[in-house]
Amino acid sequence: YQRRVHGAHRNQKNIKHMRTKTLLLTAALSAAGVAASMAQVYSVNVVGYVNITVPAGKLMILANPLNNGANGIDAVLPLPESGDSAIVYRFDPVGQTFRDAISFFGGVGWLSGTDPNPTLVPGEGFFIQAPNGTALNLTFVGEVPQGNLSYPLAGNGRLTLVGSMVPQENYVGDSTQAGSMLFPAADGDNIYVWDIAGQTYKDAYGYFDGIGWLSSFDESGKGPLLSVGQGFWIQKNVTSPAVNWTRTFNVQQLTWQKKKLPLIHISEPPRPERNSYAVLCLKKK
Repeated sequence: YQRRVHGAHRNQKNIKHMRTKTLLLTAALSAAGVAASMAQVYSVNVVGYVNITVPAGKLMILANPLNNGANGIDAVLPLPESGDSAIVYRFDPVGQTFRDAISFFGGVGWLSGTDPNPTLVPGEGFFIQAPNGTALNLTFVGEVPQGNLSYPLAGNGRLTLVGSMVPQENYVGDSTQAGSMLFPAADGDNIYVWDIAGQTYKDAYGYFDGIGWLSSFDESGKGPLLSVGQGFWIQKNVTSPAVNWTRTFNVQQLTWQKKKLPLIHISEPPRPERNSYAVLCLKKK
């Protein structure tokens, strides 16, 4: 009888061990299947936001730093009713003139007289003017653009209003300056940056082969240091054809800079004077 009891006890233990092994094996196989499926389906998309303040009644040059789907202006720049009378000015690099202004109406949204669906895509620079007496607290929301990015630049001495295609504070640089924005600079190019404090343009940056970007106040060769969401003018030299500003970017390169970019109360933003005297003086040196 005792042998039968011990034998039955061993059989129960064996059955329990077998069940345990079966459960562990099933769990291992299930985990392997889940891991395999997860290895094939993953995402490195990064969604974020950038805050920028435009002082009351002032102009500022910005560029959309994030991808918000179709990038319609109502989605890119959603304003409260207090933003009534805010204005956005976009530049046409083909016609070399400002497009019709886009005005914000409280309770309605952004309206343009000629464009029923205005957009602000990453890399496109634009002027924005806050209403008198009301600062604009802007929040750009969307995905960080990644992969092979490209934005067209007008050639042959023409102007383009542009900005970084990613939310990154960095020097403009050139294609040889690792760690910069790798701008496709050529001898004779000019960059014009808006001076927030003076509400006018700073002295131009001129590009010189073998030296880099130079201005009357900056001889580092790296060009302007652009804040997140900051736009600027580029004028390619008169012999340069139209080119694309291309970058290969991923989130590992990203350094978030939560900067508030504080920026003339005029009917239309000023375009920079071409071939400025400051650049000509630098070239003589």
